[in-house]
Amino acid sequence: MTPRSSIQYRLEYAGLLLFNAALQALPARVAIGLGRNAGALAGKIFRSRVALAHENLQIAFGDSLSHAQRKEIIEKLFRMLGEGFVESVISSPDDIRNNLAIEGIEHLEKALAQGKGAIVLGPHMGMWEHAAAAFGQRFDNAATLYKPLKNPYVDAYVIRTRGQGNIKLISSKNGLRQLYQYLKKGTMVALLFDQNAGRNGLPVPFFGKTASTYSAPAAFALKTGCAIVPAYTIKEPGFRRNRMILGEQFHLIKTGNTEQDIIANTLQYNAFIEHLVRQHPEQWFGWLHRRWKLPRAFANDSTKDT
Repeated sequence: MTPRSSIQYRLEYAGLLLFNAALQALPARVAIGLGRNAGALAGKIFRSRVALAHENLQIAFGDSLSHAQRKEIIEKLFRMLGEGFVESVISSPDDIRNNLAIEGIEHLEKALAQGKGAIVLGPHMGMWEHAAAAFGQRFDNAATLYKPLKNPYVDAYVIRTRGQGNIKLISSKNGLRQLYQYLKKGTMVALLFDQNAGRNGLPVPFFGKTASTYSAPAAFALKTGCAIVPAYTIKEPGFRRNRMILGEQFHLIKTGNTEQDIIANTLQYNAFIEHLVRQHPEQWFGWLHRRWKLPRAFANDSTKDT
């Protein structure tokens, strides 16, 4: 780290602390209202992201949505993202307990009782940051993968503040090895499964179009016998009303052909995410992400565009 970059990082960190302190000093209703308005403003400023969202919605829904309908979905999404950012700053452990209703937790408890660990798999939907904190409150040694930030001071702050929720953070830089260790202990790891996996992903259909998808959950399930439990959060009508729903663990497809089994199980997971997104398109962060961008190596893949 050069002296110049160190100063820049420290200034960014100081600015973040001041901004967060200001939000935390406000009444929750005021802070969240500001967050929603800031999200709406961001939707007018970041035009390239709005254009990408229109493009992605067109890929997923074709002509079944009009331009006006896509515009409404995108506007609602930006407002929710602004609210979600504020919630991630101001929410205490008590807020998580009081504002997040949980359904189906017995499915995860049943999966963990098998003693082989569990991967809780879901999308960037609703107030997804609440889910990790809720798992940390309910289960010992619960963990989740996260992508380290470039600013080391901000990164340490995120680890410190998220750690207050008793959730262990596994860096994505060496995450698979640590994930394996957690599963061997019979504990749970929460994974967000809906982003582009790049050149290391598996080319399988998502909304009928090939998308690079993480194969690790299926590979771990086949190798270790761990359960894969679906979960998601949604924002409900009303002030700070959110719900997390967990389902029965996925049936593990295991025919003995490992390569084909990884594909078949990954298709199951993509179908689960797609179903949720169709139900709640205005709550899925993925419209602002290049979900269908493919590495050149995938260009001639036989699974392309079904």
